[in-house]
Amino acid sequence: MPAAIRVAVTGSRGKSGVVRLIHAALRGCGRRAYGRITGVVPRELGPDSERPILRPGGANISEMKWWLRSLPADAEAVVLENSAVSPELQGLCALWLKPAVTVLTNIRPDHEAFWGPGELDVLRALSRALPRGGVVAVPAELAENPAMRLLAEEKNLAVLPAQKIPGLPPHLSANMGLALVACRFCGLDEGRCLESMKRLPPDLADFRVLGVGGGELAFAFSANDVVTTEELFRSTGWRREDTGVLFNHRSDRVDRFRCFEGWMRAHPWREVLIIGDRPPRARLRCDFWRGGDVNALARRLDGARWLGCGNTVYGLPLVLKLTCEEGGLRL
Repeated sequence: MPAAIRVAVTGSRGKSGVVRLIHAALRGCGRRAYGRITGVVPRELGPDSERPILRPGGANISEMKWWLRSLPADAEAVVLENSAVSPELQGLCALWLKPAVTVLTNIRPDHEAFWGPGELDVLRALSRALPRGGVVAVPAELAENPAMRLLAEEKNLAVLPAQKIPGLPPHLSANMGLALVACRFCGLDEGRCLESMKRLPPDLADFRVLGVGGGELAFAFSANDVVTTEELFRSTGWRREDTGVLFNHRSDRVDRFRCFEGWMRAHPWREVLIIGDRPPRARLRCDFWRGGDVNALARRLDGARWLGCGNTVYGLPLVLKLTCEEGGLRL
């Protein structure tokens, strides 16, 4: 591959956001940069624009290899999100890209059926994405984790600890810190990188508080884990007793529902409303919203505060967000 700068991004949360930040920094430093993300809408990020990656079928691991082969010869920098889930396939991203540096965003529990229930299980699964003898940027607290230290010794990894960037929302400060460390390793100007990253507009499903009629919805559906969701909720300053949880369920993410179920039970939320697919039998008091009418859902949410979480944009959340932003709700 002709690109001199090659960065892989792996981890359980925040991969797409870090890819976007690094790509913005590369462009800000004058590099012809290309990136690929597989978040809310799979996209290719180019030097001057971005375009969706259209799939005739479902996602496939070989899409990474196909995309890399499609890059033009004048590409100067490439940032690739590792889209593998199965532990056995984690190493393919590094095999195909041959990254100068890999970013490990975090090891928060997710995909329990593949990775196991705890952070050490996640680290063990994702360790295959870290090439032996390579360079890896990780959050500062993960760099101090004894299991991470042992892994670095076993695989002869050079670990670059990343500090959070102050003055930003929690998820963005962590992601930008990781992106900055990767850019620093690649020899880019830190000032220009930070300036470019801070100018980057929010992505489609990034956290924000939406007005829904006379109510408010903290749009945290992209936070697929409890820790990030809790951080985002605390950033609102709302009381739990005054806030309802709007959980978007997918039938193929029962393990995620079980993780959130304990968190929802543990706190005094005003109520819990589940949308999307019918959930499994729950050990908490909740209602299930039947139907796909976004205006009817908005009427249900009207006049109160809600925290939306669970799964990014499967079903109604993205439609609700776009309809709110375009002023098209009929209450």
